[in-house]
Formats: sequence, C-alpha cells, structure tokens
Amino acid sequence: MEDLSKTYGRGSKSVPAVKHLNLEVETGQVFGFLGPNGAGKTTTIRMLMDLIRPSGGRAKIFGRSVGAAGALQRVGGLVEGPAFYGYLSGRNNLEVLARTADDYRPQRIRELLEQVGLATRAGQPVSGYSMGMKQRLGVAAALLGDPDLVILDEPTNGLDPAGILEMRGFIRSLAKDRGKTVFLSSHLLNEVEQTCDRVAIIHKGEMIREGSVARLLAENASKLRVQAEPVEKAERALRKRWETSRETTPQERYPWLVVGAPPRESSQVVELLVQQGIRVHQVVIQRPTLESYFLAATSEHPGGVSGVAHD
Repeated sequence: MEDLSKTYGRGSKSVPAVKHLNLEVETGQVFGFLGPNGAGKTTTIRMLMDLIRPSGGRAKIFGRSVGAAGALQRVGGLVEGPAFYGYLSGRNNLEVLARTADDYRPQRIRELLEQVGLATRAGQPVSGYSMGMKQRLGVAAALLGDPDLVILDEPTNGLDPAGILEMRGFIRSLAKDRGKTVFLSSHLLNEVEQTCDRVAIIHKGEMIREGSVARLLAENASKLRVQAEPVEKAERALRKRWETSRETTPQERYPWLVVGAPPRESSQVVELLVQQGIRVHQVVIQRPTLESYFLAATSEHPGGVSGVAHD
C-alpha cells in the first residue's frame, strides 16, 4: 500500500475512512491487520480486492496495481462474511463458483471441504449451516483457485473454540506448508498473537504500529504480580524501589501488587519483603500480550478505543 486513502462523501460532509496507509507484506507471511470499531480495516480490504476504488494512493499486489487487468488472478478473498445460495449444498455452491471461474476441479473441491472440516456436511443445504460452517465454506471458496495471496476478513467469526483452534492451524499451514501469503483482519487478539508473523494496527484510519509480533511485545516489559500480607506494608516497601500498583480481584483472598520489576529481579523482590517480615504467597511473571499492547497503543491516540471488535 502506497499512501492509500479512502474518503466517503464530499465537501463538508466528507468522512475520511483510511488515511495515507503505507504497508508492505512479504511473501509467505501470515499478516494480521488490527484495529478497533471503525478503524478502516474492512475499507482497506475492500480496496485491496478492488471492490471499491481508493480516493488517493494505490495498492499493488505482486507488483501490479490493483484494478489493472488480471491483477487479482493470484488472489482469493473472504470479505465481510460469506454469501451463498441457501438452497444449494456446500459442495454445489463451490461447484458454481468454480464453473463461473472456468476452473472446475472436483478433486480440488473435495480436498478443500475436507481441509475446512465440512466433508461430512458438504451435501446439506447451506440454509441449514451455522455461521461457523458458512465461515468455513467461505474460506474454502477463497482457496478454490489455489491463490498465492489469501485475504481473510474475520476468518474465525462464528467458530466455537475447537473450530478456532482448527482454523488457526489451517491458516498457519497455508503459509508454512504451502508457501501462501495470508493477510487477515481479526478482533480475536489472542488468536492473532498465535497465528501471525507480523501485525499492523490502525486507528481512525491511520497506521499507528507495525512490526513482528515478537518485536512489538518486547516493547512492553514484563512485570511481576505479587501476593503478600500485610498488603499495605508490602506495597509501601516495594514502592521505595519499583513502581507498584494494587490490583484487586474479587475471587482472590489477597489483592495482587503489580510491580514494575523485570523477571530477573524477582528474587530481590522476595528478599526485600521477607526481610521486613512480610509473608509472600505468590510471585508470578506477568508477560505482555498482544491485547495489552493493542489497548495501550490505541489509547495513546485521541479518542482512545471503546472496544476490540471488527468494523
């Protein structure tokens, strides 16, 4: 994406949805595209799929500008949820799509239905499918032409925990075992953390962070969570050396103290408390997560973030 922008409306009624995005995704990566409600994720994906035209800048896929003839031949996508003929079976829907694209391969359809976990339900009408099953069928449809780039908008939407786990493994295998590039948006940050190699975070249409998951998480230092008694005395003692705050959990007998000390100083934390006659019940390393990073990054910008969800 080179200075990619999209504005809806004109004049005083214009609303900028995407503002000057610059992003490069390397071949063979699973790339996560994150943002809160209204951030512009789906608008960006629609521009990548040539479903809407940008107001400024451009997007290029495999060196060719989106919108040029044949630019999307190596691309498969699932955008804003799957739509199928409800009276046809899952298999028949894929057959219609394959024939429309003049690429009908029965064996390919059977393999995809197996891979997304629909082999046993392939002959049933889609009208009886759950949202999760339709989502699986949508992923299969995106892969019909064996694309090199797969663009997925909320691919785990509607799946149960077991289905999410299966989809995570399937997406990873697309890149690791089949050499495909996957560009996905999701509001399930725990899944993104375990699935993606790199991520980009946009907020109110602007890029605010981009990098490998490991590097972004390294920016947020680990902390220690300590349960000690008496808690007031422990808090005073720890604050003399480290930044310390109290975290009350209704289910716990004692409050937790969050101590801004790296894991290597855990023994010093315990030693300090014991020397002052304070009983230490637990010391736990609190490692940063992509969710905590996301919330911190978006809260730094005007307006903050009201929730983690798709737009």
